[in-house]
Amino acid sequence: MAIQQEIPSLQGTEPNPESTRKWIATWALGSYFVLLAIILLAGWLVMAKPLDDVLKAVTTVAGILGGVVGTIVGFYFRDKN
Repeated sequence: MAIQQEIPSLQGTEPNPESTRKWIATWALGSYFVLLAIILLAGWLVMAKPLDDVLKAVTTVAGILGGVVGTIVGFYFRDKN
């Protein structure tokens, strides 16, 4: 025989989908720009590669991840109608 107890609800702990979407969009966009900055700085300053080669790498990564980040941000800012 299982004893079931109701878990008390705490004020302010209800999940809010809007704040979760905002957090995910902010995290994705911030991570995207941080990753591009790391590639730029690591390639140019640390590895001493020519700037043209580093920009090609940044462009490639931006092209690959841009669609994913765009989809996440587009979902957050979608039309509410």
